[in-house]
Amino acid sequence: MQVCSTPNAVMSRFRLLLLTFALFTGAMSSWAAPSASAACARPYKAVKNDSWSRIADKTGVTVQALLKANDASTKSMILIGDTLCLPKGTTWNQPSTQASGLRNLPAPSVRYSTKQAAAVIREVFPDQLEDKAISLAKRESKLTATSYTWCCVGLFQINWWAHKPWLKTIGVTKASQLLDARVNARAAYTIYKRSGGWSPWDL
Repeated sequence: MQVCSTPNAVMSRFRLLLLTFALFTGAMSSWAAPSASAACARPYKAVKNDSWSRIADKTGVTVQALLKANDASTKSMILIGDTLCLPKGTTWNQPSTQASGLRNLPAPSVRYSTKQAAAVIREVFPDQLEDKAISLAKRESKLTATSYTWCCVGLFQINWWAHKPWLKTIGVTKASQLLDARVNARAAYTIYKRSGGWSPWDL
């Protein structure tokens, strides 16, 4: 025998479906990555390993200002290729990869062995950070101070294009300067302090 649903039962199921849909869309909106609006004066395209704090650090803005510019929260997801909006007044320009690649950097006047490079790191970083800093430099460059790629330079493989805008404030105006172990270690410690931790290296 077929049992027909009463009108009240049908309405109850309909209300339950509406409530479930509302909860689902609300959750999705809180996690969805924002996109830059058409009026965004300075768009930014997300790359691998980007996070709100990492983008803020590399572009020289605060996390709060970046979130506000994108009407986002720290829970908002960022996917590779997402276009975000940098805060008004930002002067940072996103470099292209190959066209702006680092090539033929002049060798530094002073060369450091791996043992000397480790000693420099111990001099620059506070005692409680030096072991982790040395471990990081081993991972990034095998403690080879003159190591570099199209983007990243020296002991800590500092991304020149990401940090170039503010590095001049500590006297670094050329990528080749970061091939000096002491200069690179000081820049890395400054990055650590600016970021409040090791997040730029994803530790």
